[in-house]
Amino acid sequence: MHPAQVLASFDEAFRFRQEDLQRGVAGLREPQLGAVHAVLGHWASRRSQPATVVMPTGTGKTETMVALLVAGRVERLLVIVPSDALRDQIADKFEGLGLLQDLGIVAESALKPIVGRVKRGMQDPVLAHEFATHCNVIVATPAVMRHFSPAARDALTRACTHLFIDEAHHVAAQTWREIRDQFNGKRVVQFTATPFRNDGADLGGRSVFSFALKDAYQQGYFSKIKYAPVVDLFEPDRAVATRAVELLREDLAAGYDHLLMARVNRIGRAEEVLPLYQELAPDLKPVILHSNGRKTDLKAALEALHARTSKIVVCVDMLGEGFDLPALKVAAIHDQHKSLGITLQFIGRFARVAGNSIGTATVVVNRAEIQFDENLKKLYAEDADWNDVIEVLSARAVGEQEELSEFEEAFASLPDEVSLRNIAPRMSAVVYRTPTLRWKPEVLSPFFGDRLLTHPVAINERDRVAWLVARERTPVAWGTVKSLEDITHDLYIVYWDSTHGLLYINSSNTDSVHKELAQEIGGPDAAIIRGSAVYRIMAKIRRCVPTNVGTLDARNRSRRFQLAVGADVLLDYPEAEKRNKSQTNIFVSGYEGGERVNVGASLKGRVWNYGVAPTLKRWIDWCDEVGAKLTDETVDPSDVLKGFIIPTEVEERPELVPLALEWPIQFFLDTNPSVEIKRGNFSWPIIDTDLTVTTFTREGPIGFTLHTPHWSVDYQITIAGGHASFTCDGPEPTVETSRKAQPFSEYLNQHGLRILFEDEAILEPDMLLIRPAGAVAPFSPERLLTIDWTGINLRKESQGVNRDPTSIQARTIQHLLSIADWDLVIDDDGPGEVADIVAARIEDSQLHVNLVHCKYAHSGVPSARIDDLYEVCGQVHKSTKWRHRPSRLFANLIRREGQRRASGRFGLEKGTDQTLHELAQRAPLLEPKFTITIVQPGVSKARVSEDQLHLLACAEVYAMDTANSVLQVIVHT
Repeated sequence: MHPAQVLASFDEAFRFRQEDLQRGVAGLREPQLGAVHAVLGHWASRRSQPATVVMPTGTGKTETMVALLVAGRVERLLVIVPSDALRDQIADKFEGLGLLQDLGIVAESALKPIVGRVKRGMQDPVLAHEFATHCNVIVATPAVMRHFSPAARDALTRACTHLFIDEAHHVAAQTWREIRDQFNGKRVVQFTATPFRNDGADLGGRSVFSFALKDAYQQGYFSKIKYAPVVDLFEPDRAVATRAVELLREDLAAGYDHLLMARVNRIGRAEEVLPLYQELAPDLKPVILHSNGRKTDLKAALEALHARTSKIVVCVDMLGEGFDLPALKVAAIHDQHKSLGITLQFIGRFARVAGNSIGTATVVVNRAEIQFDENLKKLYAEDADWNDVIEVLSARAVGEQEELSEFEEAFASLPDEVSLRNIAPRMSAVVYRTPTLRWKPEVLSPFFGDRLLTHPVAINERDRVAWLVARERTPVAWGTVKSLEDITHDLYIVYWDSTHGLLYINSSNTDSVHKELAQEIGGPDAAIIRGSAVYRIMAKIRRCVPTNVGTLDARNRSRRFQLAVGADVLLDYPEAEKRNKSQTNIFVSGYEGGERVNVGASLKGRVWNYGVAPTLKRWIDWCDEVGAKLTDETVDPSDVLKGFIIPTEVEERPELVPLALEWPIQFFLDTNPSVEIKRGNFSWPIIDTDLTVTTFTREGPIGFTLHTPHWSVDYQITIAGGHASFTCDGPEPTVETSRKAQPFSEYLNQHGLRILFEDEAILEPDMLLIRPAGAVAPFSPERLLTIDWTGINLRKESQGVNRDPTSIQARTIQHLLSIADWDLVIDDDGPGEVADIVAARIEDSQLHVNLVHCKYAHSGVPSARIDDLYEVCGQVHKSTKWRHRPSRLFANLIRREGQRRASGRFGLEKGTDQTLHELAQRAPLLEPKFTITIVQPGVSKARVSEDQLHLLACAEVYAMDTANSVLQVIVHT
């Protein structure tokens, strides 16, 4: 039979009939029929871009493909799938036209298509062409297509008229994308259950149909999912396996035909986990599946599952996308997926409805593993019904893509030259007031004339935004050559906020503020917001440090304009000359609401943020935030400039008392526990070491001690000649990474440390001293808190392993438990601690955390000695980093508690392992409210000195400015 005969038999062979179970009418499911209509409509519109169809796993993507083959009278179709198993599964469907003839959707007169399965590469283009022309449908994987010669692959793809891509979230990968690109100008349909990628890569194409997971559940395509969490910080695999086997036995006893799949992420893990199941359920004959297994073993394992002689499989991504085995109903997740899309797809396979012998799906997860994806943290939150969570997250994730699609749809037309989703504008704009409230984007095309590269101009009337790319031609700068020109391509975006009458213009051409363009589109009275008013965007930034400043000289024509970069950007001129200077543009860094920010503004009217908008929609949202600040008349711009902190480069040691040392923030975020420091036979994670200042003087080398649980080493910092050098006073430990081992002092000389001094001063590793100007009001003595220290040894700080009740720490824990109903109180005392005591609780949508630092009285009695506060105030400074990373805080607590358990210690004073992990999971989703508490009974409230109060005040201001955190101080009477 010739493929043309099959194609001819498709004429008038398709019936557009929807399933109606109540009336007993067979037909396509609602999502299947909707997708067929949407794709055929897309093809009828003759749009060139691929059509994307979003259908949750189990709603019938494959039957939809088969329906499109017949309904669209597809001449020759190439189907790309991710795996060999799925290739054979889909090929089987096409060969028999699925269920469509049985359901009466395709007439019996329609012939079965000729299906080719590509199982190996081809080198001969003639053979590839001949093979293709003998088929109606060809099914292949990207892996096998890589083994084609370029000519053979071209021959195969040229012979095909249509391309279907299954599991299209892979399409951003190079091989997938190359295959799709070979179908430019042809009809391409991308099918996926997950139109979003963890890496943010765009799938391309036009979203023509999306069926929500929630609708799939409500219409009965999915069953309920039971979420069975276990919490075990120390033997998680055993806990997951034990619970999963228990649930599988319950299902089997109830008469259900269920199988258990244990999911791990690598072969080594599979071999670790398999013996657990063999021990717990030898009668259920556990088998293993992974890519390195022999084909005979893999085949035997699959046959055992299908025959039900085995009911447990430990799997490494083998029963992957599209694999259809409805009896898989118990999922034991030993290693969780790191992306939302893969998780939703994985869960969907377990939730399919498949007859009376198949019951509810169950997922067993160890909640002691910290998630890396914010959505997954919500997905695995124990308090929520998991079905609702999946529905919400899927709808949200798909909704984000749908919102982009709707945003794109709101453009009356889009240019072919540049895709909207490829646009990533910088967070930059000039802002105009438009008193006449006029929006005339139709003037853009004549305004740019022959400079316009993208046709037509993309205009979205609903959101009042338009964009285009203009081409600028200029003579070459290096000579007079009429035949040569420099050509640049500039993006222009205009957005009008009609509510506030503000017009925003963004362009990669930053040489102009685009006044003529603003007046063309917004009216002749459009006026730019310029001058000192632009500095209002910096009004709420605390500890505002200017890093780039341009100045204009009113008198000196020889240096009319200067741009200063670095520490002394506002101190580079004599006082007499400063009177002639005005700042034309300023870029600053600082803190707003306790978060790190970087913003810039120019007197000409340009404002910007450090970074790139991932989408055009995100740039518009940023514009709305900026406009609210620029138009806030209650802000005096001159007050903003007065609040700047001017860093200074230092050559010698500042005459200030050092309080604490800490790693640079990026080192703290980037370094993992595998980087260890070693002396003798003992190693310790470098991020868990403790660096304690030991010399509280205003001159000379700064001494400090490196602490680990088993040894301590003394070091010195010498600051001279514009750099800090680190030396060791004895036998030195080494730092060991995956690449090399080196002495700790050498490691410090490479990375540096932040030195926190009194008076809020900080010396950065690049020898910039940041010191806020102005006096700080002393800490009010009335705010000093006192508790009963009767029976407490004021020289004993830590309660130790035996929890000594006479210690300062034990008394403080008792006090904390009496003043609030904490969910968690943990003793984290030790090298690398978060704090001596960490207390946390959740109230509504807020996460309350109290980081408590205890210190013993050096003299043994309360006094006014300032030395009693130096170290503990330094700990306040070091604690502020946790406010910006609450999930990292709890991850650290979990890891450190595991280390304690390994040595027979327990840190939990209140709460359980489950409490600790619940806080870790929910922390990123809650508003953080941090308190930092100093406990020093060596300070007497009655005799407190001005120096002590000043030191406390500086610590309090730093905590509030940089981390929006409250400082409490507990002392003696």
